[in-house]
Amino acid sequence: MTFRKIFTPAGMRISALAALAVLTGCAGVNYVQAKYQGLPSVEFVGKSGVNYRIVDNQTESRLLIGPGLAGTATQNFVKGFSTGTGLGVTPPVVFRDVAEEYLKSTGKRCETRDVTLVVDPYYEVRYKCSLRSPRMGSGMVF
Repeated sequence: MTFRKIFTPAGMRISALAALAVLTGCAGVNYVQAKYQGLPSVEFVGKSGVNYRIVDNQTESRLLIGPGLAGTATQNFVKGFSTGTGLGVTPPVVFRDVAEEYLKSTGKRCETRDVTLVVDPYYEVRYKCSLRSPRMGSGMVF
C-alpha cells in the first residue's frame, strides 16, 4: 500500500468524521467540567428502580443525569442483550422523567425545559422553578 492510497477522498472523509467525533467528545467533557465541576453528585433511584447519578447546578437550573453506580452497566447489558442491540440506548424522555421525579423529591416546584445529550450516556436537563415552595403557606410572600 502506498502513501497515496491511504489518503483517498473517502479515507479523508473517514478521518474527518473521526476527528469530529473526538472533538465533539472533548467539547462535551469540557462543558461538563465548566458547568458541574466541584458540585456534589447524588445517587437517585427512579420509580422504575433504576439508579441514576445526578448533579444539580442550582445557580443555572441544570441537572446532569447519568447512570448510577449500582448495577447500571449490568442492567443495560442485559436489557440490550435481550433486544439484540448490545448496550441499551435510553431515550431522552426517560431522563426528563427522572429529573422531574428528583426535583419533586427535593421539595421544589419545577418544570423541566429541555433535555440534551452532553456526553454519552450523560444528559443535561434544564429546569425552571416557581418562586413558591410547596411547603410554604399561601399567605407567605417573598
